[in-house]
Amino acid sequence: MDYSPNRSASVTFAAVVAILVSLFLLLCSSVLFFAMLLGKFPGTSSELPPFVRNTMMATNIFMMCLSLFGIVTGIGLIYLRNWARISILIWGGMLVFFGGIDIPIAFLMPIPPTPSAPDLPAAGIQAVRLILLAIYGMPLLIGIWWLILFNRKTVKAQFAGATGAADPTVPRKPACPLPIAVLAWFYVSSILNLLFLPFLPFHAPVLVFGRVLPGKVGLTVLILSCLALFVCGVGLLRLKPWSYSLTIVLQAFWAASTAVSMLSPNYSAVVDSFLKEMQASLHLPESQSSPASFAHHYGWTVVLGLLFAGAILGLLVYYRQRFLEAASAANSIS
Repeated sequence: MDYSPNRSASVTFAAVVAILVSLFLLLCSSVLFFAMLLGKFPGTSSELPPFVRNTMMATNIFMMCLSLFGIVTGIGLIYLRNWARISILIWGGMLVFFGGIDIPIAFLMPIPPTPSAPDLPAAGIQAVRLILLAIYGMPLLIGIWWLILFNRKTVKAQFAGATGAADPTVPRKPACPLPIAVLAWFYVSSILNLLFLPFLPFHAPVLVFGRVLPGKVGLTVLILSCLALFVCGVGLLRLKPWSYSLTIVLQAFWAASTAVSMLSPNYSAVVDSFLKEMQASLHLPESQSSPASFAHHYGWTVVLGLLFAGAILGLLVYYRQRFLEAASAANSIS
């Protein structure tokens, strides 16, 4: 693996940031994992419910794996590997996506009083929100920076060394448009839901156009939906035209179903019942910060989700022609 003198300072700095962020994430997730593995958190009066504990441990293992891949990506950027540029763009898209979700939640979510601060003043609540803004805003800014930097033509040229040396008579395989590729990887990752969906200690309600599907039927629909999204993601990455149409149909179906369900008269009762069942199944104590206490704030989170679903649909429509052109070119080469 040879060092390349053509690497710019901005790419080097981005690689160092990626490695440092990944190391920090690895440290935090490792500490949390071993804290839950070896004992309970300081200051907790009782042990976490088994399902919550196992879920948190599994999440931290997943985060450790992601952080290790982030370190590998940073090293790949240092050596100007094009796969690392694609990887960092996907990471940037994920940071922007989740940062765009978390920041509105940080400002809109009610902050209930705690036993240690029962009468938190308005200035204190505002300070908490500003801290959350900093926590969520920094990854958002890093994601925007990565997306802009690694899409610049001068930066792309630095990563074209390996491909530029290839035989010019051999046609290059068309690539999926980057925003669609990022979306495709999100769909592919939906298969991870199958690891825990069948083992939930509560029944998550599945509403289809305002009608609640019963237990096993609803679970089956969720599993089939995850599988369908996974198939769509793989199809998009492989430039299959049918996958694009199927993706738009699925996205539009669930967005319309959610909108109709939210307007149905029994929606609030279903959400309230679900949150109380979840609280009871997880053996969570009654408090102002318990899930059931947030039932009346659940509506705006669904509205936010619908806005993102609409944005994804707009993205799919905007890039449809480019995707079909790339798919046609890939089919002619094969």
